[in-house]
Amino acid sequence: MRATIVGERAPGTILFASNHQSWMDILLIGGATGASFVSKETVRNWPIAGWLATMVGTIYISNSDRQAAGAQAERIRRALHDGTSVAFFPEGRLNNGRLLPFRPALFGAVIPPVDHISVQPIALDYGPHSQELIWPSGTHAATNARSIFARRGAEDVTIHLLDPIAIDENSHRKDVAEQCETAIAGALERTVDYEPA
Repeated sequence: MRATIVGERAPGTILFASNHQSWMDILLIGGATGASFVSKETVRNWPIAGWLATMVGTIYISNSDRQAAGAQAERIRRALHDGTSVAFFPEGRLNNGRLLPFRPALFGAVIPPVDHISVQPIALDYGPHSQELIWPSGTHAATNARSIFARRGAEDVTIHLLDPIAIDENSHRKDVAEQCETAIAGALERTVDYEPA
């Protein structure tokens, strides 16, 4: 991938929220921000993606237990408090190139405010060949990796580091999730695909 970064990384410890399209997202965001990641526990055992995720200090959580969301947000909060920037994918899953609604639960990591930490949305744009570069749902990681590595030349990807969102005593995780979702949709010139619950 040939990455172009648009915008600037917010200074200090940041909670980054990005759209999610591929296992390559981890490398791109990690390279642009230096952040650790949040991922579902099962990713730890995935070929390639699991190794990459563990290598960059991923915080593994269970996304099947919605009652555990508070404890998961607290783990992220502790990492932020310790000075570790953290990135996560609020859509919660790969989306076949669509932009899905952002789940607000893990934004609770910065509500109430912690150490003046802000949230910075990131929009990943894989460009005109995005449908050939994403990781389609149901496709084995090794199959997708072979397909990517078999492509000739470098592919362009744009990493939009969008304006950070300040968190204060009046912030609510649902509002912050919606702000990130709107900012990313705007940068990608896409609409959010609101699926039935």
